Parts: sequence; structure tokens; C-alpha cells
Amino acid sequence: MERQEAIMSSDVFELRREGKIDQAYAMAKQLMKKTNHSVWDKRAYAWCLIDLIKRANGGDKSVEGEQYRNELKQLNIPETEGVLFKQTQYTLALSGPVAKELGDIRSLREKGEHQTALEKIKALYVQCPENDSVKTAYGWCIYKLLQIEAKVKDVNFKRIQEYLDDIFSLGLHNNIGFMRYVWGTLLGVKTIETQIHLYQYVLQLDLSTFEKEDYKVSKYTGSDGLVHDWPSLVIRILKKSLDSLNTKVDKEDIISIRDLAVEHIAQLEEDTIFLKWSIAKANLMVHELDKAQALIADLLQAKPNEFWLWNGLAKAARNNQTFALACYCKSLLCKSDLKFNGEAKAGIIQSLVALERYSEASAELRELVDFKTNNDQKISQQLNSYLRAEWYNPDSEKLSKNFYKEHSKAAVEFLCQSLPEAIGVVNYVAKDQHKAFIVLEGDILVNYQYDIQTPLHEMDVVAVSYTEYKNRDGEIRLKVASCHKVDQEAPTSLLKTFKEFIKVIQSGLAFTKSGNILIENKLVQQSNLVGDDIVEGIAVRSFNKKKNCWGWKTTSILSVDSSYRTIL
Repeated sequence: MERQEAIMSSDVFELRREGKIDQAYAMAKQLMKKTNHSVWDKRAYAWCLIDLIKRANGGDKSVEGEQYRNELKQLNIPETEGVLFKQTQYTLALSGPVAKELGDIRSLREKGEHQTALEKIKALYVQCPENDSVKTAYGWCIYKLLQIEAKVKDVNFKRIQEYLDDIFSLGLHNNIGFMRYVWGTLLGVKTIETQIHLYQYVLQLDLSTFEKEDYKVSKYTGSDGLVHDWPSLVIRILKKSLDSLNTKVDKEDIISIRDLAVEHIAQLEEDTIFLKWSIAKANLMVHELDKAQALIADLLQAKPNEFWLWNGLAKAARNNQTFALACYCKSLLCKSDLKFNGEAKAGIIQSLVALERYSEASAELRELVDFKTNNDQKISQQLNSYLRAEWYNPDSEKLSKNFYKEHSKAAVEFLCQSLPEAIGVVNYVAKDQHKAFIVLEGDILVNYQYDIQTPLHEMDVVAVSYTEYKNRDGEIRLKVASCHKVDQEAPTSLLKTFKEFIKVIQSGLAFTKSGNILIENKLVQQSNLVGDDIVEGIAVRSFNKKKNCWGWKTTSILSVDSSYRTIL
């Protein structure tokens, strides 16, 4: 009689891979009958039972499934078994009466009966509070209702907060796969940060559960047909939570959420300027003025003409009312409107009162109150108290723009002290836009929005302070922080005289033969230039957009020698 080869657990796994579940199960049961069965025999048996339970759940074999379920429970798979333990728990949860209830609830959700589904899952959760499958199903029921509420015109923020509280109570807040959907919906609700204290929830998060993708920018095609960047999930969570803070929030909570943002900002691969601004505002709330000032000064390097940053810098200088006044004045000189920047005007009034400059404060107060009254804006308690003050004089003379210019100098100097300054020449002026295009040494081109009262003209020599920053694409960009005329000669690297033979091309443009200096059509016609003329003129350094290169462009012609013209 031939000796039968001994069966092994590997044989069971092989049959499972081949889809022969019943044969594998029978073989595994034989292995388990051995008094000295191994841990691998037990594992093989458990995996067979898991397969059979899943098959029974998918068909009409509830009795059979219950048998397999009891066998699996008796194995008492320990937590140290990792994946097998989790699969065992999951399989047991999805079988039996609980599985049927969950199936019914899922059917309700699929039919759109979300409120009924929520009521049923609540009842099931009372019965099975430790069942992870029940908790997860509960979470998805909440999410569907949250999603619906977020889309209505008049959002019920109280209800949204209740949904959020339930999700956190269930312990699902660190399930990043689930919470991506929740956060995506929450963060899309307009003004949610002003209605719900999001920071309280974020402080409960374990940010180590976030994955690489949560720190990355995604792309989307806008209604304009162009591809845009969508900020990462992490930066949106951090910013919205910071923006949900106010001065009534516990100082320790403000510091905690601020520090959390500072900790994770280094991992973000995107423009973080607005997150940094939110951090700066948190610094102001906890009266860490030096930190706020340093951060806002850094932000002004990239955005020197943003009124809200100057307002922030003024608040950081609350112990120096003269400098605060300078910052508020600079804010009002930025491209803004009282409708959006009444804060700066109110700040100027406050600083002037503190400095006991009551006549000027009165003028500013009357202007601001008149504007708010005419535009149906609320007049603050502080402004009302000023209106009742003994020093207030409604007949004070209105301040001119020169007042803001003069008093903003200290703010501009503060910014420019750490900025590079360069001498430049204005090579073009767009008069309708009040914009001057300036070439600086080193072939740097910048533009400057000048004040109509102090216009710039072509060939003006100017001193320019500018900021350097990287845009989202990593390209270096420049912004002018200050610009003023100087009484000095332009550097020869920017402006030079020449005397050369020229050639005139078919388009009507002319070029010098040796230096390839451009002479535009207008000058060619004005001086009636012809090929082989010797032209003496002044040229400015200029960038050719068509050829994407630097060169020279004639600004004026001093003399023309036509004696060398070719005689036909």
C-alpha cells in the first residue's frame, strides 16, 4: 500500500489561491485535528473560514455561514496576528444579525433616505458601541447629511457642528480616508470659520495620520479653461482653524494651534503667504508683538503694496503710535477703498488721538463717519465715543493726500531698510495707467504705479527699492516697494550715447550697423533717416519681448550725417 504524503499548511494556501475553497477547508480541518498542529495550520484554517463566511454572506446560506462564523470565533485569533486579526474582526462583524442591519441601512442610503438611515444606525450603535463596522457606517450616514446641509442656501451651522461632534465622539476623526471627505465638505462651506470653532477640532487631530498626498497641491481646470492649483488639504485645515480664532479664545489654545501651523508649514510645497498671515494674526492675539512684526515684515517683502499687511504691522506697533500712524497712512496709499479699508482710517484716528493731535483726528473721524453713514455701515462703539469727546471738532479741515505721504515715510523706510536699492532709468510710461517701466542695472525690468501728483517721465533717473519673491511656479518675481527721482547721471550700463552708421529695414525700423541699437519707426520718420546715415543719439537699455533678449533702444536723436547715403 502506497504511503500517502503528509499534508501541510502550504497545500491549503495553494488550494485557496486556485479558488478551491471547499477542498482547502477540508484539508485545513484535517490539519487542526492533529494534537501538535502548528501556528501555520491555524492560520490556514482561519483564512479558509474567512473565505467561506464571505461566500455565505454573498448568497442565501445564512445557516452555513453561522457555522463557519462559530468556528472562526472559537479560534480566538490574537491581536498579534496583525492582518489576520483585523480580517477576522471585520468578517465576524459583517456576518450575522449586525451584517443584515448594516445591509438594510446601506440600502436606505442608496435610496436617498438618509435621515431614516441615521436613526437606524443610531439604534444599532447603542446595541454595538464597540463594533468598528457599525461606527464606520454611522460616520458615513452623518457625512451624507452633512454633505446635504453644506449645499443649502441658508446653512444651519448648529446642525453642522452637531454632525462634527458626533464624528469626533465616534473616534473617526483620525481615519484620514474617511475624513478627507468630511474636511473637503466642511472647508467648502462659506464663512464656516466664523461660525464654528474649527481650532477645537483640529487640536484633537493626530496629524501623523495625514499622508503625503494631504500635503500636496492638486490641479483643476477652472471655468476659464485654464489649469489652476488647488491648495493642499493640510494648509486649508490649518488656515481655517487659525481663522476661527478670536481674542476671546483661551490663550493656550491660540498658542497651541499657532505652533501646530508653524510645525507643519515646512512640509508644505505651495504658497504659504496667507497661512503665515493667519499665524501673524494669532501672534497679535497673544500679544507676541515682536514675532508678529517680524513675520509681517517678511510677508511685506513679497507683497509690499497690500493694505491689510500694513494694517497688521500697525497693530504690531501698538506701543509706538507714531510708527503705527505711519503704517496706517501707508495702508491708505495702497490701492484700496474705504469700503474695504475703513480699518486703516480708524487706526489713523486712534493713533492721532493717542498723540493728542485732535484737529487731524477730528477731520479723519468726520470723513470716516460720513462714509459709513452714506454706505449703511455700522459705526463702532469706539468711533461713537470719539464723536462725543470734548476734543472733536466737525469743522476741522480735511487732510490732503500729502498728509498720508509725509507720514507714511517711516513705514516705507522700515520696509526698505532690508531691501536692495538700485538706480534705474524710466524707459517707457503708460500714461493712461500711471505706470512707469524702469530698467535697473543688471538687466532687471520692473514697473511702478506712480502717483498722478508726482508723475514719472521717460529718461527719468530713479532710485528703486524692490522685493524679491518666488511665485507658485518657483519663478523669481520683483515688486517695487519705493521709487523716487534722483538728481544724478544715469549709469552707462543703462543709458549711453552713440554715433554709428545705420540700416533701415522694410518694416520701417532702423538699426545701427555695429551696435545693433534699435531706432523705432517714429524716430526714423521724424528725422527722415535713410540707410548709411550716420546717426548720433542716446540709447537706453531695453528688453525685446519678441526676441526675448536684452538690447538697446534709441530714445532721442542728436544729429544726422547724410553725406554717406548711397546714390542710386
